[in-house]
Amino acid sequence: MQNPLDGIVPDFAIFGAEFTELWQKLMAGLWGLALIACAAFLIISLAQLSAAGGSNGNPMEYKNARTKALWAGLGLGLLAAVAVIVGAILAIFGN
Repeated sequence: MQNPLDGIVPDFAIFGAEFTELWQKLMAGLWGLALIACAAFLIISLAQLSAAGGSNGNPMEYKNARTKALWAGLGLGLLAAVAVIVGAILAIFGN
């Protein structure tokens, strides 16, 4: 798989190859952890949504669970598209 951040992040080669390798691994790790956390939160929110919409049908619980699921889905989508978003911002405001 091609690196989605190629060409859109600054080049820190001045600090050496080891530093560049370290910050890239750190950034990828943090990004991966954030994706996993959002996916887990989305799954939990969807389970709460399903439980709230059951036979007892508590509308307030359903609304809260739906809001949590929508935010978790939005967060997951934005995290998945972060390379495109950063690239667009740099293309618009760079140079």
